[in-house]
Amino acid sequence: MRRTWAAIVLAGALVVTGCVSSATATGRHAQLARAVERLVDETVAKPLADRRFAGVVFVKQDGRPLVRKAYGFADHEQRILHTPSTRFMVMSVSKQFTAALIARLVVKGRLRFDDKAGAYLDDWPPVWGDVTIAHLLAHSSGLHIDTTYAWLVKHHPEYWPEPGVTPPAYQPRPLETPPGTTYNYANVGYTLLSMIAARAGGLPFDELMRREVFGPLALRNTQPERDGRVPGRARGYARTDSGLALSEQRTIDIVGAGDLVSTVDDLAKFDAAFDDDRFLPAAVRAEMLSSHVQGRSGGLGYGWFIRISDGGRLTQYHNGGGAGFRAFNYRLPNERLTIVVLSNVYQDGLPWLRPMVDRIAETAEGDVKAPQR
Repeated sequence: MRRTWAAIVLAGALVVTGCVSSATATGRHAQLARAVERLVDETVAKPLADRRFAGVVFVKQDGRPLVRKAYGFADHEQRILHTPSTRFMVMSVSKQFTAALIARLVVKGRLRFDDKAGAYLDDWPPVWGDVTIAHLLAHSSGLHIDTTYAWLVKHHPEYWPEPGVTPPAYQPRPLETPPGTTYNYANVGYTLLSMIAARAGGLPFDELMRREVFGPLALRNTQPERDGRVPGRARGYARTDSGLALSEQRTIDIVGAGDLVSTVDDLAKFDAAFDDDRFLPAAVRAEMLSSHVQGRSGGLGYGWFIRISDGGRLTQYHNGGGAGFRAFNYRLPNERLTIVVLSNVYQDGLPWLRPMVDRIAETAEGDVKAPQR
């Protein structure tokens, strides 16, 4: 019998591929796992059928997984289903790792958050002299983004992704706003941070990241992707009027800002590193998770957005989006929740995601507050 596309996709979604289900847990945790799994299944059913989502959802509370479940196809052409271990481009969630590396170098005394960026970057224009590492981390440098990128590729042409095409000419331009006063999201700021880290740490950026972040946290499925597809990662797609179209990009121009491949498990391990002092001391974690400037929907820390959700809950998160992928990494510290959603279908936004996060928190909070027997 010939099945419809929706039936095929839903069949893929319902295959149990490592899902943490109620059968693997006991007691109250099992009840909560069933409730959260049902909530997630119901939430993603329509986006999945409409081909607006395919990927993996991971929910963890107090270090114990509640849901770890794959939906849809990692490769539509080859009909390869996602598994909970599928690797994805995480795009701007990469910035969280760059910020963590900077923090590790602060702890080791190799630099300080309030150091001037120009101390680590040759040919840095004097007119930008007041910009600090902290300003770059919180997207509040005051730099004009296009002008900064033109400066970058003039002095460091290895970041220009189009050989044979003339890069934009650099024309000096003063800061648009005083550093530290205005939010203006900038990929190029995190590429500058990758260069600063390499200079301060005395090793290439990728090697430093392996030694200081991936290695200590045992992130075995996280690595940069620049020119070629990392083996085994999901293919990226764009939603079009006629269906799905393959959509991927090189990331040489967003090193440190959007070039990592990872999994829900590795992102959850990364989030857990902010729960105690083993990876970073409390004072440094507090600095990273404090609001240093206000954006459109909350405060900006160092590699983290800080907001109060629609349900009134403190939420520390970062999202990522680019050709073929969306990534969402949430910590709700008061509810002791981590929620990671990775998708290989690009959409401008996932309108169901933030309500789902709040509903998961409400469900978990109800479990936490229930009287003990």
